[in-house]
Amino acid sequence: MASPLVIAWVLVAGAFTAFQAKAQDRVASIAQSPFSAESDANAGHGMMIELVRAMDKGTHSSTKIVLRPFARSLRETAAGLADFHLPLIQNDGLPPPEGLAYVTEVDFGLAQFVIYSRKLAPLDARTVAAAKNIEIEPGHESFFPFPVSVTHCLPCSLDKILLGRVDAMIVAADVVDPLLSQARYKGIHRALFNAFPVRAVVPAKADSSATRRYLIEGVKYLKETGELWKITGHDRSYSDWQP
Repeated sequence: MASPLVIAWVLVAGAFTAFQAKAQDRVASIAQSPFSAESDANAGHGMMIELVRAMDKGTHSSTKIVLRPFARSLRETAAGLADFHLPLIQNDGLPPPEGLAYVTEVDFGLAQFVIYSRKLAPLDARTVAAAKNIEIEPGHESFFPFPVSVTHCLPCSLDKILLGRVDAMIVAADVVDPLLSQARYKGIHRALFNAFPVRAVVPAKADSSATRRYLIEGVKYLKETGELWKITGHDRSYSDWQP
């Protein structure tokens, strides 16, 4: 039989574990992406992680953050393994992914989708549809009325553009523009394609009222303090600069 001391330690450990579980008010599944959400030895880093932490501060609550590949994050959220997924760029002409619902009461600003091509063969919103090889990030195929292919390595795609193996890449500026400070990308040309609202999505079949309140109150707080735009930069109009 276990001694009273051992039993006491087991009870203390169990109580501590239960307290830790209750300390997390919700689970956020964030899609992994360069600069936006990247894994590290701690809890991860990037704009979207900073955003959730700031909403926690504004709502005096705590969110467990899990980082997942984009498609897996959507699947797990739809299955109820997370309370919400971030980010999902909304195409107004299409419904949300299966099993998910947009939180339309909240937006995190506009994501500017930029066409990255070669300066020797620059493309813009009027000419890009005629290009033969265009790469995009996973999950955005429906945004384009012309053939595209998926890339899982943005620096690799920029290299292929410079080598002439790919005509263009169209992705959100905030995940590629930071790369263009490198001298190797001086030959890349930028042009605006379109701007889309950034949303959160929740499981369509679950009661998401508490999650929606958290997002509404959190974003309201961040907009009032100006912190939302400091984190995301999504309030800025497109700047037509070139590397």
